[in-house]
Amino acid sequence: MQTVTTKAMAKVAAVATGLAMATSMLSLAPLAHAATTCDIGTATLTVGSSGVAVTCLQESLIAGGYSIPAGATGYFGAETKAAVAAWQAAVGISPARGYFGPISHAHWNLSGGSASSTVAGCTSTTGFSPTTGQSCASATTYPAGCTSSVGFSPTTGQSCASTTTYPAGCTSSVGFSPTTGQACSTTSTSGGALTGAGYLSGESSAGNVTSDIYAGGPTVAVVGDQFTATNGDVQLQRVDATFDLSAITGGTNPSTDLNQYVSDVSLWLGNTELAHMDPALGDKNNDVWTYRFTGLNAVIKSGTTQTIYVEVTPVSAIGSGQSGAVLNAELLANSVRAVGGDGISDTYVANTVSQNFSVSSPITGQLTVTAGSDNPVASQIAVGSSTTTGVKLLSLNLLAKNSSLDVNNLAVSLGTSNSALDNVVQTVYLMNGSTVVKSATVGSGTYGVVTFSNVNQTIPEGSTQNYTITADLKPDVAYADGTTLVASSTTSGWDVSDANGSSITPSSAVVGYTQTLTATGMSAAVGTPTATTATCSISGCYDSATLTIPFTVTAGDNTLYIGGVAANSATSIAGDVTYGTTTTSTSGATSQPTAALSASGSINGDVAGSYYVVNAGTSRTFTLTMLYSAASTTPSSGAFVGAQINSISYGTVAGTEGNFYTSNLSTFETPLATVFKH
Repeated sequence: MQTVTTKAMAKVAAVATGLAMATSMLSLAPLAHAATTCDIGTATLTVGSSGVAVTCLQESLIAGGYSIPAGATGYFGAETKAAVAAWQAAVGISPARGYFGPISHAHWNLSGGSASSTVAGCTSTTGFSPTTGQSCASATTYPAGCTSSVGFSPTTGQSCASTTTYPAGCTSSVGFSPTTGQACSTTSTSGGALTGAGYLSGESSAGNVTSDIYAGGPTVAVVGDQFTATNGDVQLQRVDATFDLSAITGGTNPSTDLNQYVSDVSLWLGNTELAHMDPALGDKNNDVWTYRFTGLNAVIKSGTTQTIYVEVTPVSAIGSGQSGAVLNAELLANSVRAVGGDGISDTYVANTVSQNFSVSSPITGQLTVTAGSDNPVASQIAVGSSTTTGVKLLSLNLLAKNSSLDVNNLAVSLGTSNSALDNVVQTVYLMNGSTVVKSATVGSGTYGVVTFSNVNQTIPEGSTQNYTITADLKPDVAYADGTTLVASSTTSGWDVSDANGSSITPSSAVVGYTQTLTATGMSAAVGTPTATTATCSISGCYDSATLTIPFTVTAGDNTLYIGGVAANSATSIAGDVTYGTTTTSTSGATSQPTAALSASGSINGDVAGSYYVVNAGTSRTFTLTMLYSAASTTPSSGAFVGAQINSISYGTVAGTEGNFYTSNLSTFETPLATVFKH
């Protein structure tokens, strides 16, 4: 047995009713044409004109389907000129220049003071069409620029096949028919614009709406309902948005006028705005505001799901008595009307969809400052007789909370063991990635605050921006070997404001680590460590993992000799680069590794397997390669192995590599590799 849905049965019933009404109408006497509700007068109207006649003209054009996005403002501007030109083209006035003079007045009076076209075959609004049999009192509106349902509009490019038919006596979707009493909002759309006999199904209330909004904030959705177009396309015709302020809570002196909280009410289909209204122009009844959006031209295509949203724009500033008030937004039952391609119009929203939302004074923004993941640890910096550039001293993460933030000034402190900062530091830079935001110089004391002014950095709400403090260091002739330098952020001296102009103070200071400057020592920087697993497929064999740690050594004023032996040891060994497994490795589940240290290029004086040369004032890259494999103790779930460098030995005389570099090796670490026994 075939099952017929309730909605489908309703459509069948509606068709039957429509046929019965059509049969009945054939026996009725012709109906008088509805009187025009406003007077356009006789004066010539053109760009710059204003007054009630212009308002009447605009209202009539809009009711006739001609686009004036600004609405009936009473001022004849470019939009009104374009709409008049489209109407002139539709009624055969040539040239269609948008100038409303005597010829336009004559055509206007012939149409009964309406911009809507008559029914096909009719020359007036009385009687019935000799070509279609339709009542001439039913006004059919074609898209702007169209005079029939054939082709496309010469002014908008829209298909002329989409027509909107109003009930007898109506010339727009506003109000009720003076001849039948039927609501003029009961329209039907026909023609090629819609396919199938569509209707809306699968209703569910939308969850992604905002419950707390703040004055001066963006437009947000406060209530929504989701539908799926079934059996064909569906065009929205009318949506009623309701705001119930009769039981308002919160606030010390709440108002029942919606415009005290929001400056705009808008209707959206997904991410597309369909219409908007001034909240003061809604219909108020016992502190319940209703906003009727009509004349919609939004189509939900067959088989697709869309959400109808009611959105509001908060006022720029809210009264202290209204701040914190909780309002209610609703889509009442039957508050949505839509039509399918078969011309059957129906109402939707089975039960009231209701959501509460509060409107409050804006929350002050917050600036959270933390150390970046690349914040330098305590380390040695190789310096020499020439300027050392781009030394990173500090890394800061700046997180904007509750509001976007504008950073105008940013302050950091610098300290040195030397008698004067300007003996050590040449220039300090504020960097955003590889971009220099600002540069500054330092003072003559051992401690000083550097303020980067007019940096003009904007951090969006909820976003984090990373900034680094780098420095160019002067030649070492002005300071002793072993001089230290440290940078930290401050909580004072900043100039930060939120979206409302409130001044913001950083949450905390980030303390940097001591950097030791040496011309006789070395500095080291890690490259990109790797971990690669070689899998075997034969029973009884073991997987192996190759781990590599590339690093670059920079020498100061002295030529250095780097220990050339790779040793698995937790302690420093003269002549060796020592390494071991990381704390995240599976202890005892892999074999003892084999390892080797290699160096880039070939330099006179290298003794591979013993030591490698790094000439004074130069850098050289080394790679520590380690090979681990699964073992008999490896569990069936596999073992994890990773390695890190523990120390790098060096010296200024070949064969006496008894100095050890250990300062910033926590990042000289490989990823984990997984190995199995088979």
